[in-house]
Amino acid sequence: MSKLTKLLEFGFAGNAEQSRMLNKQSFKNAVGKDIHTLLQNERTAITDSTLVQEEVYKTVIEGTEPVKCMREVVPIINTNSYSVRFVKGEAGTYANKVAEGAKIEIDTQEYSKQDITIDKYGVRPLITNELIEDALFDVVELELKKAGARMENAVNRQILYQIIAGSSAISTSTLSPAGPHIAISDIAQAVGKVKKQDYLPDTLVLHPTAEAYLLQDSNLAYVSYAGGPGALRQGDVGTTIMGLKPYTCTATDQSSPTWDDTTAASDITGIVFSKKDLAVLCMRRDLTIEQYDDPIHDLIGISLTMRFGTDVLNESAGCVIYHK
Repeated sequence: MSKLTKLLEFGFAGNAEQSRMLNKQSFKNAVGKDIHTLLQNERTAITDSTLVQEEVYKTVIEGTEPVKCMREVVPIINTNSYSVRFVKGEAGTYANKVAEGAKIEIDTQEYSKQDITIDKYGVRPLITNELIEDALFDVVELELKKAGARMENAVNRQILYQIIAGSSAISTSTLSPAGPHIAISDIAQAVGKVKKQDYLPDTLVLHPTAEAYLLQDSNLAYVSYAGGPGALRQGDVGTTIMGLKPYTCTATDQSSPTWDDTTAASDITGIVFSKKDLAVLCMRRDLTIEQYDDPIHDLIGISLTMRFGTDVLNESAGCVIYHK
């Protein structure tokens, strides 16, 4: 059992049972160095300390880890406001030829502004009185992890939505794959299209099905046969592809076209872009646990919230890959 499960069992146990638990080696191994805190005060050590709160938060964060993607592929800007304003200038052009001793003219720039609004997202884990009464603490832990995953997927979905929703404005988004599914050749074309817009792409985000097709691509298979077993042994497409760092995003989106790999020609299977140029995540407040004062009984009313905003800043810094 996990440390959180053991602490919850201890908190709901009677005095005699708590004493027995403190003498069990398995319990000592589970709680680690915190056994000294429990030995000092037994029952009140749980309610008066932050042991359970800390483990609840760690459990929630543990649930976010498997689905983390989009917050790792865009810059994160911390903010203390309900809105963030970006001022953008024109894309770089070229310097003019100047005769020796002649006056150098001052270049002009056209600036535009873009505001990103901060929104609040929240979820409440499905922890009932019955789960607590029946001491189903393993299920409680599972619900906390699932709640953490839902919060992280909210970040994934919103960033993904903004990128895909802006695809009609991305001048490099008219890519037509040569085959029925994504292949290395499609990624190569997308890289070229982004570079043509004077951006250097360094990131590739794939739909899970697209990742599966890439693992079947003969280019990767031949590398494995030649002694690079990553694709066949670890089941990943490598640390870089065509100079891009690959990520897989399992979140679904609510946009049209959709982040999917079905038979619809408008479905998107991958995105190639410059990490520092395409989009941004403005974080007002990261994952927070609310309504949680009593470390034992308040688990029933616990809620998770987050405040952030996201948007595309430079549409030409990315290229979406459509299904065909």
